[in-house]
Amino acid sequence: MKLMLKEKLFLYRLLSTNLGKTVLNLLSFGVKAELGPKKEKKYPFLVVITVDTEAGYVDKNERRIWQKEKPEAFQGYYFGVRNLLSVFDKHRIKSTFFLSTQCFSSEGKESGLISKELKILMNDNHEIGLHLHPDSDFALQKKVGKKFDATSAFFYNYKEKLEIIKAARDLIKEKLRKKIEKNLVSFRWGNWALDSKGAKALNKLGFKIDSSATPGIKGHAHDAMKYDWSKVSRHYPWKLSTVNHQATNHNNSNVMEIPIATFDFFGFALRADPVNSLLLNKAFAKYYKKADRSERPFPFVVITHSSEATYEDGKPTITSKDLGKFISYAKKFDNVEFVTLRNAYEAIAKA
Repeated sequence: MKLMLKEKLFLYRLLSTNLGKTVLNLLSFGVKAELGPKKEKKYPFLVVITVDTEAGYVDKNERRIWQKEKPEAFQGYYFGVRNLLSVFDKHRIKSTFFLSTQCFSSEGKESGLISKELKILMNDNHEIGLHLHPDSDFALQKKVGKKFDATSAFFYNYKEKLEIIKAARDLIKEKLRKKIEKNLVSFRWGNWALDSKGAKALNKLGFKIDSSATPGIKGHAHDAMKYDWSKVSRHYPWKLSTVNHQATNHNNSNVMEIPIATFDFFGFALRADPVNSLLLNKAFAKYYKKADRSERPFPFVVITHSSEATYEDGKPTITSKDLGKFISYAKKFDNVEFVTLRNAYEAIAKA
């Protein structure tokens, strides 16, 4: 295990304890978010919970077993989704599930369990979007008829990206049929690894929404999971650029980028993620206070993973419980609405 991963695991274990959370609360004054001058709060503050829905689970020692490591650990698709739906049902909110089509390579009992959970979330009017992990998605590879070696869009040419996105979209439509046909409008590239030609492919294929951006954050510069949003400082939605995915002023596509909320914590750029426990609440409060809602609603996008919502045996994780606590916290604020990405897009577009 790499040193950085060991450090992250140690910190997560520490901050998951009562003592750790107390320390985190004392340090939460270090959370910062730059959103411009305060203005009138005319429109609602929208909270969008997004779920990267993929294989995997959380081990007993809190280590994440990701889809890339264990593609056929389908627990994330049924136990993870089930645990999250329980949270959402309790709080009566709707969310967006970005679905990796690796689930369609499952067989037998597991295939049935996955189909059941997907049916429930669709019947409950949660949104399904497309999520790409080409190198660990066997159903996608079978559909296209070739093996893929990278997660990141940076490692594929435009033609390949177009082929990959279209094939994955077609898989979802084939498997979920009419219930998804007109509603598959949202997209997130796995590991946030969208690039400029990927944006061009999304535009070509008619997607309306992308939520791959993590403003101010980049990573995996030297491996096949590379992503880079380090030059983006904007936290408000913009139209994706098809020539420079980090440019926020080109306005040359029809794809609205609704970025994942990010914030600074003592010089570290972090995502709005229940993994960050109390810091998520603090970031929410900062955005709520500062975000300009004078001309349109503001969408605060939270990211979590279905694989992080379940232990191998199906029991809910610390992360799933912390997500529930965040929802309870955010509901205490005035004029806050929990919506899907599609709902947020429609609200912003008509304002």
